[in-house]
Amino acid sequence: STEALLQRLRALGGDWLVYTPGYFRDGDGQTFTPRKSAGLIATAATVPVIGPFSTFIGIGVLAGYVPQFFDMGRVTAHLALRVLGGEAPASIELPATMPAALHIDWRQAQRFGIDSAELPPGTVVQFKEPGFWEQYRAQALTGAAVLVLQFLLIAALLFERHRRRRTAVALMQSEQRMSLAAQAAHLKMWVWDAGRAHVWTSTSAQPGAGQSAQSSTDVAHALDQVHPQDRERVGRAFEQALASGEPLEVEYRVLADDGEVRWQAARGRVEADQRLMGVALDISERKRAELQAEQDRAALRHLTRVSLLGELSASIAHQLNQPLASILSNGEAAQLMLEQEPLDLEELRAICADIVAEDQRAAAVIRQLGALFKRGEPSLAPTDLNQLVRDTLELLRANLLSRQVQVELRLASALPTARGDRVQLQQLLLNLTINAADAMASLSADRRRIVLSTEARGSDIRICVADNGPGLSEADMDKLFEPFWSSKSDGMGIGLAISRSIAAAHQGTLVASNGRHGGAVFCLRLPVQASPVQPMARMAA
Repeated sequence: STEALLQRLRALGGDWLVYTPGYFRDGDGQTFTPRKSAGLIATAATVPVIGPFSTFIGIGVLAGYVPQFFDMGRVTAHLALRVLGGEAPASIELPATMPAALHIDWRQAQRFGIDSAELPPGTVVQFKEPGFWEQYRAQALTGAAVLVLQFLLIAALLFERHRRRRTAVALMQSEQRMSLAAQAAHLKMWVWDAGRAHVWTSTSAQPGAGQSAQSSTDVAHALDQVHPQDRERVGRAFEQALASGEPLEVEYRVLADDGEVRWQAARGRVEADQRLMGVALDISERKRAELQAEQDRAALRHLTRVSLLGELSASIAHQLNQPLASILSNGEAAQLMLEQEPLDLEELRAICADIVAEDQRAAAVIRQLGALFKRGEPSLAPTDLNQLVRDTLELLRANLLSRQVQVELRLASALPTARGDRVQLQQLLLNLTINAADAMASLSADRRRIVLSTEARGSDIRICVADNGPGLSEADMDKLFEPFWSSKSDGMGIGLAISRSIAAAHQGTLVASNGRHGGAVFCLRLPVQASPVQPMARMAA
C-alpha cells in the first residue's frame, strides 16, 4: 500500500537513492497520477529522489535526466512538416532518442548539500532562488552609481569652492596691492557705468580733490563736480571713448568742497559695453608749474623783444625821423602861407592832409613798437599773414637798408587767415629776418638778398625766410633750436628756441633747411583759422 511504502521511505538513510517513475494504483486499489505519486514519495523520503519526467521537478524530486516536452513537440512538428511536404513516412528516419538534459531542483540540491560546482556541464538548474546580489544587482549598481556621482559632485563642488576661495584671496590681495600702489602714486580709481548712469570712485588720493573718501553716485552728480567751463568737454570725451572704444585721456578742473579749483587728469579704457574703468591723478601742482613756466617764457620772450628792438633802435629812430621831418616842413610851409595874401586854401588843405598822413605813419610805427614792448596776455585773433610780413618789413626797413640787404616779397594772393597772437608771430618773423641778414654779413652787398614768401598748402599756411648766406652744416642742424646755443659769437642762443615754442603754441612747426642754390631757409607752418589755437597757458609743451 502507499502508506507502507511511505513508511519504508522515511526509514531509509545512508547512501540510498530513490528512483520513481510514479504509479497509477497502489496495492490497496487507490489511483494516482504519476506526478502525484512521485510527489508523495519525494516528500516522505529522507534521501534524494530522481525521476524520468521534467514535470516531477518542483514537487520534491531532486533531479532527472529527462527530455523537455516542448523539445518533443518541436521534433514532432518538424517530422509532420516533412510528411506534409510530400515525403513518404516510411522514408523518414525517426530519432533514436529525444533531446534530453539533466534537470535539477535547486531547492532539493540545497537540502541534500549538493554543491553547484559538482554538477555536470549543461545541467539545467530550476527554482534557484537568486541571492541578494542577484536579486538587487540593478538597484545596487544604480545606488553605487548615484553614490559615485554624488561623491564626484561633492568633490567637484569642494574643488570649485577651494578655487573660488583662492581666486577671492588672490583678487583681494591684488586689490590691496593696487590700492596701495594707487595711494602711493596719489591715484584715484573710478568706474563709469554709462548703461546704469552710475559712477564709483575709490579713496581720494589728494585731500580736497572734490570727492569724498569713497563714493558711488550717478553720472549727473559726478559731472556737477567738474568745473562748469570743462563740464561739457569732459562729458563729450567720455561719450567718444565709449562710442569708439579708444582709450580715454582728458584733463579738467574740479571744484573741491572748500571751493578750491584743482586740476585732474583722467586715464581709462573701455572694459565692457557702456562701461569705462580708469584712474584719476591730481595734477594741480603740475599745472601751477606749467603756468609758472609759461609766465617765465613770456617774460623771456618780452626781454628778447626788448633786446631785439634795442638792436633796431637806430633804424626805428630813422623811421620816425622821416615822418616827423615831413610834419615839421609842412608845418613851416603852412605858417608861411598863412602870412600871404590872398590865402591859398586848397594848398593849405593839401599841406594839412600831408601832416595828418605823416602823423598816422609815425603813430603806426609807435603802435607796433608799443605792442612789441608791451608785456601782457596773448591775444588770439584772425591774422592776415601777408600784412604781418609787410608790417615786419616796415619795422626793419631802415635796418636792412643800412646793411645793404635787398628784400624780395613773394606773397600769395587770397591767402587764408591764421588764428594767433600777432605780437608773438611778428617777434618770430623779426628774429628770422634779422638772423638771415646776420648770416650774410660777410658777403658783398650785391649778394645780400632775403626772400620772404607765403603760400597756402591744403589746410596749412607757410611763411618762409630764405637768405644767400653760407647755409647750415649738419652739426648746426642738430643743435639749431636748442636753448642757449648759437653759431654767432655774440648771440644768446634763445631766439630760435623761443621762435619754435611760438610755432608749437600755434599748433604749427618751424623747420630749417638749406636752399637749392645755397643759403638757409626757415619755414613756419601754421594751420588755417579753422583749427583752434592752444591756450597760451599750455605753451609749455
